[in-house]
Amino acid sequence: MVFEFSQGRLVGFNAAQTRSEIEKLFGERPKQFLKSAFCDIPTDEYSARSVHVHFSRDDVIESIEIMRPNVFLCFERNVLGEKAREVVDWLQLENPSFTEFDLGYPLSNGRLKLYVPDKGDHPDVLIKAVYVGFGG
Repeated sequence: MVFEFSQGRLVGFNAAQTRSEIEKLFGERPKQFLKSAFCDIPTDEYSARSVHVHFSRDDVIESIEIMRPNVFLCFERNVLGEKAREVVDWLQLENPSFTEFDLGYPLSNGRLKLYVPDKGDHPDVLIKAVYVGFGG
């Protein structure tokens, strides 16, 4: 699938969408799992689409994780599976106030995170997933 983050939002998704609306959008029933032993709200896994969707207690979308082989366009550029250092160099040119965190790179006031678990000095480490939050 192709996802696009434009003008501070994930195109086709919004903060008011419910679990049933997301299920209709993807056109399939998800598998569900708990993120941790302390979590009591299941995450929906659309494994054929390489997507996880997290919900609030009221079944309203809180966040979505998108992984390869999907395409994720961020500022008109696919970032999933790209070399993290090249994307970082490009982002720093676009936004001099760009910062990093331990597992990746937050953008758009932290609502969009590029997940790079193997981050470090190696130039060929890849962006493994993107995380889009819908909270205020």
